[in-house]
Amino acid sequence: MTKFTLTQDHVASLLEGDWSAFFGVIDPNVRWVMASEKQDSGKTGIYNLASWVEEVRKPFAAKMKDGEYKMSIRSLHVVGNKAIVEGDGVAVQMNGKPYNNHYAWFFTFSEDTGRIIEIHEYLDTALVNEVYATN
Repeated sequence: MTKFTLTQDHVASLLEGDWSAFFGVIDPNVRWVMASEKQDSGKTGIYNLASWVEEVRKPFAAKMKDGEYKMSIRSLHVVGNKAIVEGDGVAVQMNGKPYNNHYAWFFTFSEDTGRIIEIHEYLDTALVNEVYATN
């Protein structure tokens, strides 16, 4: 069996457009660490895919006017089975204020399945707290 080879084009294709391609390659048992292993009001903590969708994505999207936020890639680097992505998230909050956050993601892909098995995500959690407090 041929091992999965990670490329920049592959990672970029997952993060363009809607989220379905990205979610489609995340292992359901992913270890998703948001900013810290300690869970707090900024949604930091450790999640698997289902808990991240239910506890982070859905409540956050509900605070945005169109229920969604757009992501764009600033920079992308691939080393072996790891991808490092710097990106921006933009949206309009329910209160009319812009949401402009800067993200750094560290993805680890399985060499056997090609699925994302670990994510470390860093973002402005103070801005996330503000979104929850004012919307």
